[in-house]
Amino acid sequence: MLPWLPDGIWTWVLTSVLGIIGYVFYVLLSSSGSEFEDNSIDAFLIQEDTSSKKEKNVNLGESYPLWTYDTEGKQILILYGTEYGFSEEVATKLFHRVVALVQPDDDSQIQPRLVNMKHHKFVDLSREQLCFVVISTSGDGVPPTDARGFYDNLMSRDEKLSNLRFSVLALGDSNYPHFCKTGRDVKARLLQLCGKSVIESRDIDMEDWTIIDSWMDDIISYIQSCDLRVDMDYLHIVADGADDGYDRHRPFMATLKVKNLMTAPPRSLDDKEVIHCEFDITGSELSWTSGDALGIYPENNPDHVTAVLNTLNWSDSEMFSVPHWAYQPHSGTANLRTLLEKYYDIKSVKPDLLQSLMGTVVSTDQRERLSWLLQEGTGKSNRPLQQYISAREVRDVLEEFTSGTLLPRQLLSCLKPLQPRYYSISSSPLKDPTSVCVCVAVIRYEMLSLSRQGVTTTYLKDRVTLGQSCPVFISRNQDFRLPSNPATPVILIGPGTGIAPFRAFIQERGLSSDGGKMYLYYGCRHKMNDYLYKDELEQYSREGMLCLRVAFSRDQARKVYVQDLLQEDRSLIRQLLINESGHIYVCGDARYMAKDVHQTLTDILQSCSQSSENVATDYLKKLEFEKRYQRDVWVT
Repeated sequence: MLPWLPDGIWTWVLTSVLGIIGYVFYVLLSSSGSEFEDNSIDAFLIQEDTSSKKEKNVNLGESYPLWTYDTEGKQILILYGTEYGFSEEVATKLFHRVVALVQPDDDSQIQPRLVNMKHHKFVDLSREQLCFVVISTSGDGVPPTDARGFYDNLMSRDEKLSNLRFSVLALGDSNYPHFCKTGRDVKARLLQLCGKSVIESRDIDMEDWTIIDSWMDDIISYIQSCDLRVDMDYLHIVADGADDGYDRHRPFMATLKVKNLMTAPPRSLDDKEVIHCEFDITGSELSWTSGDALGIYPENNPDHVTAVLNTLNWSDSEMFSVPHWAYQPHSGTANLRTLLEKYYDIKSVKPDLLQSLMGTVVSTDQRERLSWLLQEGTGKSNRPLQQYISAREVRDVLEEFTSGTLLPRQLLSCLKPLQPRYYSISSSPLKDPTSVCVCVAVIRYEMLSLSRQGVTTTYLKDRVTLGQSCPVFISRNQDFRLPSNPATPVILIGPGTGIAPFRAFIQERGLSSDGGKMYLYYGCRHKMNDYLYKDELEQYSREGMLCLRVAFSRDQARKVYVQDLLQEDRSLIRQLLINESGHIYVCGDARYMAKDVHQTLTDILQSCSQSSENVATDYLKKLEFEKRYQRDVWVT
């Protein structure tokens, strides 16, 4: 004990120091607020050390900062291409895991770089040693919008990449016909260019984290044992004019100026409820082409947020950091209620939430129930778990499993980001470049005898009022475009809200003096209830701009769908496609409608030409390749 301090003061100092040390350990061990997955002290020290060896470059509005290195090292490239944000989430997690390998006392340390494919022009694959690609497939088997430049450049590249070691994680949805096509294409092309696949590439059906984590485990093991040369990093990403506008990371606050109910007032959950919305984007300099979509960031239902807070007995005023992937602008911190309303998905349940609850539930029965649900792992192959989480929302799980010690940071770490939703734009910029229209099918249903609702659709219908603003941006769809020659005949097939982009197409053709023939096959349940844009379409038909064919599936004893009308008009369809080089477009449900329409087109081509089904199928593939058969479809 130091002789110049009285005993009482020394005891007070020692107690205070121990208390501070104890608090620091508690925060590091319990908090999940770090951007690194591992909140251990080692990870914290690694984070501090690696920060000192990085020079922060310009932040281009990405959801994660871009870095460059000012010392020699072993560079690793993590490239991602994303449309809805999941590829970015996966790539960021991989980046964090690789960063955690960095040794503070190693002068030739690993230097991971996380790069959005939209910045591909700064990347020189011929100078890369090790590259991990995470990329999704959008729409009808096409690359994400921001990844199109990278994809096209890679497909047309001649220079060999014999120095490159790589692995590809292809994300997709098996409900679509071109499952994981983009990722498979990237892998095949890298192999053709003499790249070496060092980790088995994986195809991921939706969000199967078991397989994703296994792929990452293999990568970490490989990095720890592989030999990489030491170099100065050449990669330096700088801002350009293309990054100054509004996009998914920095949306424009558009004012809702029109909102109309286009269907009869619903009397039951089975009735269709569709609204037409118009947003004023004056001053945004946003531009679009007919066929593009409007991305809209929603907010969660405040009542559902309150249910989460009340279940856990939490105050909504406690302040936390805004997550790094949140759209701009934001203040950097927000109270818990704001975070749950604007940035986190409280509708979808991740298995991580059940895993966290395992350690905090107060009931032995509940712990056994959680153990049973998780006993086969957290992947898609665990049917009981998948059935459980698909039928529930976050508030349901928290109400079912009573937690006595779950912390806000723990919950937030188990939630998905609240992603924007995308709606085909139903207006042409040639008619009014300052007003963007969408038509939205409002989702309401019951599950487990509880009322459920779509996040964005009810946000627009029930909570956004006229004159109020919400965050929007344009999502390009380069694979859904009218022919460059306006005289080319087009066949438009779009039941329900699939009519949206075709309304824009029709407006555009209507403004052209030499607009070609347009044939619209539209479908709905009842003529008097859910016939969208009825007056407009029938006016276009009367004026001779449009040949209109409508299928009302439930207005008669026998259900009639758009594919039935196509079959009735099979001679016309064949004439337009084969003899007049027409284009055909399909928009709407991918699970049933698009498949049925595709089969009908195959049958029409087969029967009219007396050819085999293979010949008809090959002809449709030829039309796809020539951009004469385009689809904008989604799974509901």
